[in-house]
Amino acid sequence: MSSTNCCNSATEFCAFEVKSSGFDGVMGLLYNAPLVMKRYQKWLPILLILLLAFGLRLAALTEIPPGLTHDEANHGREAIGILQGVWLFIFPLNYGSEPLYSYTAAFSMWLFGQTLFALRLVNVVFNVLAIGISYLWVRRRFDQMTALVTAVLLSITFWPLASAREALRAGMLPFFMGTAVWFFWLLLEKNDAQSRRRWWLAAAFGVSVAITLHIYLAARVAWLVFPLFLVYLAWQQRDSFRQNWRYVLAGLLLAGVLVTPLFVYLAQNPYALTRLSMLDAPLENLRNGNLLPLWQNATSALLAFIWPGYGDQFLAYNIPGRPVFDAVSAVFFVIGLGASLWRWKRPSYAFVLLWFGVGILPSLITGPTANTTRNLAALTPVFVLPAIGFGTAVQLLKAQIKTTPRWLPAAIAAAWLLFAGWRSGSDYFLTWANDPDVRGAYQVNLVAALDYLEERGPTDPVLLSTVYPGPAHDPSINLVLTGEEANKRWADARWALVAPAGQSSRALIPASTPPHPFFARWLEAGETVALRPTDLDPIFTDFWLDASPMQAWAQQPALANFNNALTLHHAEWLSPVIPGETAELLLIWRVTNPENVGPIVPPAFTTDVVMFTQILDANGVPFAQRDALDAPSWDWQAGDLVAQIHPIAIPAESAPGSYQAIVGIYDRLSGDRLPVLGENGEVVGDFTAVPDLVLGQP
Repeated sequence: MSSTNCCNSATEFCAFEVKSSGFDGVMGLLYNAPLVMKRYQKWLPILLILLLAFGLRLAALTEIPPGLTHDEANHGREAIGILQGVWLFIFPLNYGSEPLYSYTAAFSMWLFGQTLFALRLVNVVFNVLAIGISYLWVRRRFDQMTALVTAVLLSITFWPLASAREALRAGMLPFFMGTAVWFFWLLLEKNDAQSRRRWWLAAAFGVSVAITLHIYLAARVAWLVFPLFLVYLAWQQRDSFRQNWRYVLAGLLLAGVLVTPLFVYLAQNPYALTRLSMLDAPLENLRNGNLLPLWQNATSALLAFIWPGYGDQFLAYNIPGRPVFDAVSAVFFVIGLGASLWRWKRPSYAFVLLWFGVGILPSLITGPTANTTRNLAALTPVFVLPAIGFGTAVQLLKAQIKTTPRWLPAAIAAAWLLFAGWRSGSDYFLTWANDPDVRGAYQVNLVAALDYLEERGPTDPVLLSTVYPGPAHDPSINLVLTGEEANKRWADARWALVAPAGQSSRALIPASTPPHPFFARWLEAGETVALRPTDLDPIFTDFWLDASPMQAWAQQPALANFNNALTLHHAEWLSPVIPGETAELLLIWRVTNPENVGPIVPPAFTTDVVMFTQILDANGVPFAQRDALDAPSWDWQAGDLVAQIHPIAIPAESAPGSYQAIVGIYDRLSGDRLPVLGENGEVVGDFTAVPDLVLGQP
């Protein structure tokens, strides 16, 4: 193989041309076997690096991270829904998410089963592929050493390692951004004599750009690197610009056509993607001429790469404040950034700078928090820069020491990368994975409770108490880990309980949701399971819930019928109160027909209603209220009994006396109230009165 690579020229934009010749017959192949072995030997280092990367990403994949975040679980819910025939263009969970990851995760689950392993495997594979495509591009545009160092850093450093092991859609972005860059540069390297092939490359480039826009929000900015580089070529490499602008523009137009349905859908369904609101405050400040917040965000975002304390503060993805680079890598990163700026007239360096700058633009606007996901479009150039810095340092060393041993640069690189790998591995697998806050964020108590139930085999319906009992939170974790929901009910035992089908049942309650003292009399404690004593939620207890008190109340005539969906059977103020204290109203409901509770609404496409309690003054105006439902409606089944306590803070300035109280139910999304029906089915209102609240003398 012979090659010519003059991409580092400051005055000429050159092509990388490869010519190869075949062998005639088996004898020719055998005769040239040593040459063939030597030819492919150069691929051995990157193959070993990719194996290392794959091993680091696959090891203990379902144990580290130590559970699931709600974002991961919601992607799993989406994937399981796809396998069940729920096909959507945009998934409204997680504030709205582009579709490609969820469909790819569904394919993985179809192959390997509906498991956490299958869900997380997606990003493992695409992250390793991203390392491969990064190596190929860097080797083509720079040199073998820079490419190998980049690949090793991408394999061992905390940020790419962590993002590869998380079941988040942004994890697919580095690979497809890499393919877009790969085809873009192949397009630039071809000459006009290869016009037909260039149109195919333009199409591949456009498809790759379109794919990135179907993965994650940051891609809406990342694609700008390509037209910006065209502007650079028009300024510095006019011949190349004249030869290539039509093909690049065609690729971008194709990408625009392919993503048009996505933006049309979003325009018609604005609820589907709400995360854009994170840009509102910084951009509003910018429009008002207040540059200080933007300057502070940008400065912090840049320092997040090198300075302790400025790294991503979001503990689910990073040790809060940990910078991207360790101390040694940070030095090479700064050198590489400076060297690239010094060599900006060389197209390869200019492109790396543009790719880096455009890729981190979201965090420059919003600050470093969650930049480990928002900056993933720039993953490759972030790690090319320290590789360039190392190469520059080696050149300076050789210039200063004329008799530098040939082995010295390799030894320095080995020492540096071993140190970087040790720091990252220790920080990730030991420090971060065992941090109590991280374990809390990954809901290890709930995971342990679900394992506890699975070990005991099929059971009758059970109540699970959690801090986040809504359908897009802890129940999504349950769905991913167990694959079933039918025999579970969900509540926050601090304020609500559910008796499945109106019968007594088991109730698993963690330390984080201690049952309300009024409910404690209905609960008989069984086995208590301890996790780590340092955990934020260190235990859960297997209770027996005695439903007989609720059954007794439910046998009384209904106080109100809400849309033939559920009936109110009991209302009681639990204890006397005076102004300035908290009044607590106990309500006992029977579910009659959950389909009538309310409309099916996003983001989980279930019912999502809220109960309200209002205390009215003499003029019928509410002066104290609580809107909540701590036993969410989405999993109710006919016959369930729901006990809900509403704590209501009474203003200290309230006068002692008797006050009317009302309760009702409304849909969270629309605010529409559930009608109250009379004996003949006629609508008689949208709330019902409950016993008056009596405020005593202070």
